[in-house]
Order: sequence, then structure tokens, then C-alpha cells
Amino acid sequence: MTLILGMSKADGVHLSVDYRITSETTAPGRPATLIDDETVKHLTVHYPPSPDGPRVLLAYTGIAHLPDRSRTPVGDWLRETLRGESEVIDVSMQHLKARLDRDFARRRKPLIINGLAIEGPRRILIEFANCEVSATSNTLEIVDSFRYTAKELTEPMVIANGSAVGLVVAGKHRKLLASQLNVRPRDTRDHMKLLASVNRRIAAADPEERVSPHCHVSFIGETDAPVSEVFIERGKSMPFRMPVISSGADISFFAEQFMAGTDLSSISPDEWNRNLKRRN
Repeated sequence: MTLILGMSKADGVHLSVDYRITSETTAPGRPATLIDDETVKHLTVHYPPSPDGPRVLLAYTGIAHLPDRSRTPVGDWLRETLRGESEVIDVSMQHLKARLDRDFARRRKPLIINGLAIEGPRRILIEFANCEVSATSNTLEIVDSFRYTAKELTEPMVIANGSAVGLVVAGKHRKLLASQLNVRPRDTRDHMKLLASVNRRIAAADPEERVSPHCHVSFIGETDAPVSEVFIERGKSMPFRMPVISSGADISFFAEQFMAGTDLSSISPDEWNRNLKRRN
């Protein structure tokens, strides 16, 4: 279903996530049923005060759609839930938890949102989850409400999550990423390409085919400019979708329309407002 990889380092934070959605149930060791290979599972959020406020990279794994009539993708729901209000990060995260409890807890399907935040020299690991490993049975159990944690990291760290996370450890990919935690590359893209390479290797090694070989990788540095890129196989293409919210303003709709060549003057005010306001 998903592979999330991240690195928290002295020069900044990286987060990688694939695009694949597969069936919820599969026979172990056999390929899952492919549902979609272009699902956006990431979001970048810049919080006030500008320009030095916290910046967060988010990605999710688990249930793919909201249980509403239009089957809203979780990635779209996340973007719509966090936009529309210029809030400090603590208020925004509490709002997200409340909406997760309201919109997803009753489904009793696993959903985890991982995030890496940077604020000057501070690095913060963020997680929302409605599941935990049972201490008695060592199985994943769904809980009644979402747990929200925000832990300041005092040392460089690798994070990994998702359905194929076991292959990260088994294939020694975590050790490879950990070896780079204290290395500042000459080019930011070097470590972005490393994460994309690990994603491709996991996709190739997974017998259940739950991870797409293409992925989205973002970097936010303490001093360097943010960078985002989709790493795809040669000859492939992906729709342009790199959702970003800055001080509550969702700039993604504008960017997507611009890249599609849409005459922006042809978009009605109602359409603009519908794509910029916070989800009720």
C-alpha cells in the first residue's frame, strides 16, 4: 500500500513516499490487486510566522479514501483539512487530530500520518495513528481515537513506515540511509536520489507489489531552499501535483491549473473559493 522513508539531518529533513494504492487484503507472498499508481500521499505545510516559522513534510499510509459519497482521497482530505486558516503549528495539529477522530475513527481501518518538521535548528517527528501493536498478541490493533505525538529529535534519525517497511530492515536499506545521516551532500538531490533508489529497490523486492517504483521526495533545509521532485522510471510521466500550504493559503490549485495551461481568468470566483477554503 505504501512506503514512507525519511531522514532528519543537520542540514534539513527529507521525506519520500510512493504513489501506489492496492487492495486491502492479499494472500501473503502473492501480488496485491492494483487500484491506482498515481495517488498523491504527501503534503508540505509552511506555518507562520513567515518566513522563519515551522515547515512540515507529511505523508500517510493506510486507508485510501474518506467514507463519503465522493470517496475523497485521504491526500486531498489532508490538504483540505489544513488549509484555509493561518494557524500556528500546535493549533493546526490539534485541529487535524480532531478531524481525524471525527472523519476516520469510526471506520476502524488503520491510518497513520507521519511528518518531519523543521524550525531553525529544531527537528520534530510527528505522528497521528489509530492503531498500535498489542503487547500480548504482537498484532496490529485499531483503537477508538487517533494518537498524536510530536517528539523533538536530538540526534539524526531515519524513519520508515508502510506495508513494506519490513523489507527496509531485511534488505539493510535502513543501515544504508543511517550511514548518510551525518553526511552533508554537495547537492541536496544526492540524498533525494538515494531515497528514491531505496524506494525502487523495495518495490522490486516486494513479492506483494505494494509499492510503486516511482515516488515523491521532498527536502526542507535549515538554510537551503525547499526542493520537491517526482522520481519516475525512464519513459514514464506523472500528473503535476505537489500540494503546498503556506500560512493557510493552498497554493496547489493555482500551480496545478497553471501547469495544465488553464486560462486562470476563466476560473470563476466560486471555483477559486471552493478549492481554497477549509473543509467543513
